[in-house]
Amino acid sequence: MPRNDPALPDPDVAVPAGETPGGTCPHCERPFRSEHARDLHIGEHHEPAAAERERYEAALERERDDLWLFHAKAVVGLGVTYAATVILYSAVIGGFF
Repeated sequence: MPRNDPALPDPDVAVPAGETPGGTCPHCERPFRSEHARDLHIGEHHEPAAAERERYEAALERERDDLWLFHAKAVVGLGVTYAATVILYSAVIGGFF
């Protein structure tokens, strides 16, 4: 049975044709593309039971790991771009090669 709390997202979410939801919220019946997204939703928008709380914490940890990896890739990408710019600038003005 859907909850009628205005603070919760609208549960009337259309699933694209030919796609089955990876998970559905047992509290508000909102469909999600993955169980990971459903677990995050339950932990952030509902009062999770003990098993739901464990799945939420695991999903949150995975989210933190994914965000750390994204930041690491961004830092490496910026470092490579900066180094390439310095080398290219030095080559253009003739001071490096």
